[in-house]
Amino acid sequence: MISWLLGSQAPPWYYLRDIFSDYRNAGIYINNKNEIEIIKVSDLDDFFIPTSVLLHAKYLKELKPYYIKLEKYVAFPIFDINAIKILIQGKGWRSIEYYYCDNFIGGWVLYDCTNCEEKQMLHLQVSRDLGTEDLVKAHLKIYNS
Repeated sequence: MISWLLGSQAPPWYYLRDIFSDYRNAGIYINNKNEIEIIKVSDLDDFFIPTSVLLHAKYLKELKPYYIKLEKYVAFPIFDINAIKILIQGKGWRSIEYYYCDNFIGGWVLYDCTNCEEKQMLHLQVSRDLGTEDLVKAHLKIYNS
């Protein structure tokens, strides 16, 4: 069981990699005190099932993805619809967008990449506060590295 992690301070990324090495897909979400609040895992190999470790955008206003492991994708949250529209123009890029009525509340951008742990970690470190152009540049720089 991995429930002992709930409520604890988030350990280093590489420690979590070792803990979740038996899972194809995992997501760890922390609060503003750097405490783990949600752990999601999936071991099924399909586009929609692995993304089940990604939280709905409404929860990402208070929680932050700390560790995301997707076997065949890199995923990161974005709260700027214009940045999403630009990024998903790339080959193999896609998005999961969330709306309340007609209002965009956030989403995930994903691209094809098998076992890309370093890129995944870097994408999650990009500041949410960047403007559209800087946000796109930061993510594309990581993608092209």
